[in-house]
Amino acid sequence: MSEAMYEFRPAGEGLADRIDGVWHLSRDGDDTPRMIAPDGACEIILHRSEPPLERGGDGWTRQPEAFLYGPLNRVLVLRQSGPMDVVGIRLHPWAVGALGARPSAWRNRAVPLAEILGVEPSRHLLEFARTASSPAGFLDLAGNELDCVLQPPLVQTCVRRLVEALQGGEVTGLAGLAAMAGTSERTVGRRFERACGLTAGDMIRIFRFHRARDAIKAGLPLTEVAADAGYADQAHMTREFRRFAGITPVPARNPAPFDVFYPGELKDAETHSKM
Repeated sequence: MSEAMYEFRPAGEGLADRIDGVWHLSRDGDDTPRMIAPDGACEIILHRSEPPLERGGDGWTRQPEAFLYGPLNRVLVLRQSGPMDVVGIRLHPWAVGALGARPSAWRNRAVPLAEILGVEPSRHLLEFARTASSPAGFLDLAGNELDCVLQPPLVQTCVRRLVEALQGGEVTGLAGLAAMAGTSERTVGRRFERACGLTAGDMIRIFRFHRARDAIKAGLPLTEVAADAGYADQAHMTREFRRFAGITPVPARNPAPFDVFYPGELKDAETHSKM
């Protein structure tokens, strides 16, 4: 398999409430379908080379050059025959609502950036991505533009606290989220839709999937993983793995194409190589 070079730069203080950071990925394509699991976060994608093909209900279609990948609640399948060279702006899970009032309308969609930001801001960000020599350089060029276009909704602070509680395992269900927020489950659901573009139930399931996959990779028995993660049984966990990763739990012990994006320890390194 070809080598992938991945570099990540955390966002500076002025953007850190909305943007996790900026990454750059380059690799040779081999036309092999690659499955990418959702993790609750949305990303603005800026291609510096020909975009890959994405599998959808109508077959394979070419991604736009500059777009927002909206909130994912299913596996994403990509195929790249030529070199891939791409910059990504990784938003926090609670921050996609800063781009528009109805982020749920972008769910499971590659939405051309011009449709969201307008032609000029979209063109500027793509030019910055193609000009910058590193994620840090991109943030230097694009920081002011990103600060202008990302306008947090009023519910962002509340939803951020709830998302962080889910990520940390402090709460694991909708009732716990409602109790933490001091409001009804229905209100929590509306707030998640407004800030994240996903339902609270989607976010709970996605974070549970990642906890389970981490435990499987650590070598724990599948029955134990299913019980500890809160699945009804191992069959329930298998269905969720098929939805989010396109695989069953057994091969989940192996490295996956999306691993390069998500582990926190990679973000402490300037550059990461993955075979």
